[in-house]
Amino acid sequence: MNFMKKIFCMLVLSSALMFTGCNVEKMSTLRDISRPYAGEYKCSRLQLGGEDLLPQMKYLKLKLGYYGDFCVTYADFAGGAGEYSGTYRMEDGAVVLHADAGGEEKKYVFPFENGTLYITLLFGGKPLEAEFRTP
Repeated sequence: MNFMKKIFCMLVLSSALMFTGCNVEKMSTLRDISRPYAGEYKCSRLQLGGEDLLPQMKYLKLKLGYYGDFCVTYADFAGGAGEYSGTYRMEDGAVVLHADAGGEEKKYVFPFENGTLYITLLFGGKPLEAEFRTP
């Protein structure tokens, strides 16, 4: 009798799962759930037009939050400081950042490889290159 109860429970459970509309193909991966990329990154390289700016900075950090928020904070030795924030998502080996810049929605896509974020963009007409790594 105990064996029949187990079979009946298995049938009920499998029927319930079958009719819940759960699509296994669209389920998140373990990587998506654990979000190993979430955390704080320090700038290890900062160049503007070929000039090394990192020695001028007290710190330049990027925090990728667990729930899809990011924040860049910085302070330089001249007394300047600030932050820039928005949302992000990981997509095909890249970090896609969304932020408001002067009332305009901006989207940036940067490669993320082996725990390092590589940033390349034009800033003031000059190429800006930066790398952020976990400390």
